[in-house]
Amino acid sequence: MSKSTSKTPSNRSKLTKRILIGVGITLVLVYIVFLFITTNFLGNNNIVTETAFKSKAYDIIESKCLVVRNEEYLTSDASGVMVYNVSDGDKVTSDGVVATAYNSQEDVSSVQQIKELDQRIEYLKSLNAVNNSTNVGIDTLNSQINERMVALMKSVNACDYSNMDTVEQNLLTSILRKQLLTGDQRNFDDKIAELEGQRASLSAASPIGTVKAGSAGYFVSKVDGYENSFDVTKLDEVTAKDIEDASPEQINADSYLGKIVKGVNWYLLCPVTRDEATALSHADESIKVRLPSAIDGEIPARILYVNNNAADNDKAVAVLQCNYMNDALSKLRQENVEIIVNEYEGLKISKSALHDDDITYTAKDDAGNETEKKERVQGVYVQYGMELVFKQVSIVYAGDEFVICNEQPDPGKLLNGTTVALYDKVVTEGGDLFNGKIIS
Repeated sequence: MSKSTSKTPSNRSKLTKRILIGVGITLVLVYIVFLFITTNFLGNNNIVTETAFKSKAYDIIESKCLVVRNEEYLTSDASGVMVYNVSDGDKVTSDGVVATAYNSQEDVSSVQQIKELDQRIEYLKSLNAVNNSTNVGIDTLNSQINERMVALMKSVNACDYSNMDTVEQNLLTSILRKQLLTGDQRNFDDKIAELEGQRASLSAASPIGTVKAGSAGYFVSKVDGYENSFDVTKLDEVTAKDIEDASPEQINADSYLGKIVKGVNWYLLCPVTRDEATALSHADESIKVRLPSAIDGEIPARILYVNNNAADNDKAVAVLQCNYMNDALSKLRQENVEIIVNEYEGLKISKSALHDDDITYTAKDDAGNETEKKERVQGVYVQYGMELVFKQVSIVYAGDEFVICNEQPDPGKLLNGTTVALYDKVVTEGGDLFNGKIIS
């Protein structure tokens, strides 16, 4: 009789327990391997990048300035109705005619009509001449029209009417040239003949007198009483209190035809803090300023003096010299000014993209022996395909949320010779970043 054996319930329970433990350990190992691979090789899908573009940043000092010029009042004993021959901001020569006197307002109206007709006739003749002598493509004209339409809308939206006549005239010129090119308008001969007929029907009035400039310079039609507030030969003595106490003299503006700004230079008297004065003292002499109420963009200026007067407590005065002039600038007196002390240009990178990492490089000693070294530097991670590459950066400007990086740092600043480049995809968000990481 054979003897059979069977496992007891206790043995089966132990076997099941071992199997479950083995499966559990296997799952844990698989999960650990999965995390290792995804973290170190496949990366994660939460990486956010930005493209590195060129940008500018500035160190700016803001001030409420007083505009000072070498000005003289323009007067005349001539009677009659005056008509200006020049506009605000125009250059005039010594003894140049600034205004012309006529017997009556009717005479003035006749003269102005003739002047306007002459300008329109000359303008249409110039369009005819351009159409006959040049071959401009329709695409070029369409592009011009679009650009000039945008410029017109920008001026309107910004309530900037200082150069509206020029903007409108440029747009009209492009539209009329397109009409000539497409055949909608063959030429302007008929319109020119009509205007010349109107011109011939008018009688030009004879002037009864003229007003001439006593000095060469710029013409300004308005006076405000500040013309004699400061001596431009003693601007190195001006204090912040002098500017604060400055006030216009009481004058009868109707007694003057305007004024002449002698010479080409004019000045900004800018109260600044002591720290700002120190920054200006160490800045380049040639700088730029912004006068937002008068002109878009920047105009060149020169730091003439930085006056530090002990009696002014925490205030100093920066005296800036300018020579750019137009209609709006010629009328400035008390204005907000932005003084651009330093200008930085490079690649704009978010501060969140900055990291510290090790860079390995080859160093040579005086004898030419090469040694591999490792050093920790500041840089950014750049995405190339599915790989992250760490690049050292050379920061030239740091703002609150961004930095400006030099595209071409001086030799020796980059340990391995590479830095962030234009259009690089720079990582701004992501975890577990390192050089060579593979991302999905």
